[in-house]
Amino acid sequence: METQHSAREPDDREPGAIERARAGVAGAIGQVPAIADDVRHRAEQVVDQLPTAFDRVRSGAGSTVTRLQTMPDSGLRLLAAASIGLGTGLRLAGAPRLAILAGFAPASVMGFAIVSRPTKVHLTAHAARP
Repeated sequence: METQHSAREPDDREPGAIERARAGVAGAIGQVPAIADDVRHRAEQVVDQLPTAFDRVRSGAGSTVTRLQTMPDSGLRLLAAASIGLGTGLRLAGAPRLAILAGFAPASVMGFAIVSRPTKVHLTAHAARP
């Protein structure tokens, strides 16, 4: 009676394939230090630019809020309502969360501008006094 072997017979091609794979892995591992140095260099560049970028964003946001604070309440409410409507429409349409957030973002900025006014400023038209 003949027995069957569960292990397969070695193929003459396998040692060459294994050696090529080992050589490929060794080559890839040899590139890791160069890649790490490149990543470190680029990260340093980003870190060097962060304070300037942060100052620009803060300055731009401050000037935007200041401009919005001088707008009449009715205009701010109208723009905030449009932003809420846009965000709601995007939500109902099944848009990605980031797009929905972008739709609602102007409403929060305008709400902040209304609430953060230094004094209660009403820029509505008043009747002329005689």
